[in-house]
Amino acid sequence: MLAETVSLKLELLCNGVSFSGEFLEYFQLRTDHIEKRRAYGTGDSIILNHGTRTPQEIILGGQIIAAANYNPDSNYCISLEKQIPVLKIGNRTVKITFPQRPKSYGMHLSNSELFEKHVTVYGNSTLGIFSPGHCYYFNNGDECKFCSLGPAREILSDHKMRIKGDIAGEAVATAIKEEKGRYKRVLLNGGTIPNYDKGYSIHIDLLERVKETNLHNTLEYHLISMPPKDFRLFDRFKKNGNNMSMSIEVFDPALFKEVCPGKARDYTRERFLAAFEAAVEVLGRGNVYAGFVAGMEPLESIIEGIEFFGDMGVVPAVAAFHPDVGSQYSNRQRPSIDFLIKVGKKMSEIYHREGFQPLIEGSGRNSLDTEAYLGGFA
Repeated sequence: MLAETVSLKLELLCNGVSFSGEFLEYFQLRTDHIEKRRAYGTGDSIILNHGTRTPQEIILGGQIIAAANYNPDSNYCISLEKQIPVLKIGNRTVKITFPQRPKSYGMHLSNSELFEKHVTVYGNSTLGIFSPGHCYYFNNGDECKFCSLGPAREILSDHKMRIKGDIAGEAVATAIKEEKGRYKRVLLNGGTIPNYDKGYSIHIDLLERVKETNLHNTLEYHLISMPPKDFRLFDRFKKNGNNMSMSIEVFDPALFKEVCPGKARDYTRERFLAAFEAAVEVLGRGNVYAGFVAGMEPLESIIEGIEFFGDMGVVPAVAAFHPDVGSQYSNRQRPSIDFLIKVGKKMSEIYHREGFQPLIEGSGRNSLDTEAYLGGFA
């Protein structure tokens, strides 16, 4: 059953989803389902009319979270059957559900701003804080070519560009109070500024303030960030965070330069690898993650990267590429199901051998991490 559900998630990641008109009418009125929010990307091949609510994620088999990335040409159509949401693939019909819309969405914080301007909920268990909402690589067209952060923030997102620690802490406390037991972790992420040490320190400042306000609960704190140049800053993270991810995106050296020109020029692949090594030394094996985007390089090189980092004690975290409107790769083909299966099997092998766990278990809508951990590729 798990393998079948994971296989269906891969099909959705490789094709995207379309929506019937009947379903879209239904979804505009169902405020109990969580809607798509765009803190860090457009997430869709085409954007429907501005203001049209679409689902952010689908729950398959009652446990697997999959992205609802809109592709009008997809044969995987979310529709209705007797007023119940279903996924239709030709003559096949699969019942689906959606994560519950957070009770804290629509609430105003002490500064009179809406909760969701500061915190976005991923899946059923992760509170996401994204700050700053801009990456300087976009200034000169040197952004990672799959990324759509710039266009998302310009035309679609209502998130705050810079989030303050005291308000973020209040928002997290509000979410916990409203839905006790739902949330397991806080995930901090954000765009990049030219001073890497300052950018990393800003993330830690934010983490510290949020945690300070929420010392009474058992939340875990995760960070996705560009690494600093001063590796001594990893010691500061260790005092406050649980684990940390750094997104190298592509393992092949030449393709890293091609796909991620800003990172390759201003930070360099060599410094990335040194940062992973230094971070493992401070945080320990299994507490540092290497972010990849599957579909940016041949199978052989991403497999090589997964093995390389696994041996180092770094957990491979792989997201499937989806062509976002507004990105430089908006017309690039998605990876094949066979490609993702082979990547997932290698991840399962490494996770099992090393005792690794997913970065945000159960919330990675575009990722293969939870599925690899659960053995869904066997």
